[in-house]
Amino acid sequence: MAVQASEISLERNLSYKLSLLTFFMGRASYDIYTSRGLTNGQWKVLSVLAAFGPMAAVEIGKHVTLDKAAISRAVRQLRELGLTDNRDRADDGRSVEVLVTAKGRRTYAAMNEEMVELQRRVFAGVSREHEQAFFGATETLLANLRELTG
Repeated sequence: MAVQASEISLERNLSYKLSLLTFFMGRASYDIYTSRGLTNGQWKVLSVLAAFGPMAAVEIGKHVTLDKAAISRAVRQLRELGLTDNRDRADDGRSVEVLVTAKGRRTYAAMNEEMVELQRRVFAGVSREHEQAFFGATETLLANLRELTG
C-alpha cells in the first residue's frame, strides 16, 4: 500500500532511514578499508573496478557517489599504491582505462571477506527471503531515483 504524504512519520521516512543506514554502515565498514591504508573514496573506486573490470576513470562516476576530482584523486592514489594500473584502451588509443593489479585483487578480496562477515552480522535475524527482497527493492528505488534526478 502506498504511503500518503500526510502519513509519513519519521520512522517511515525513506530519506531519514537511508541516512541512518549509510551513517552506521559507514562506521561499521570504516576499519575494513582504513586498516589497509585506504580512504573511503579509494575503497569505492577499487570496489567498482573489481566488480566491473577495467574502465575509463570517467565511467567510474556512474557507479559511485564521488565527484570527478575525488575519482581522479582516488585513481591516482590507487595507482601509486600499486593497486591499479592504466593501459591504453583497445578501442581508442587516445584514452586509458584503469584496471586492478594482482596486488589490488588480493587487497580487494581480503576486504571483501571482511565485508561478507560484516554484512552477515548486519543481516542477523533477517530471513534470506527478506534480505533478497531488500536488495531487489533497493535496485528499484535506485532506478526510480536516477530517473527522478536525471
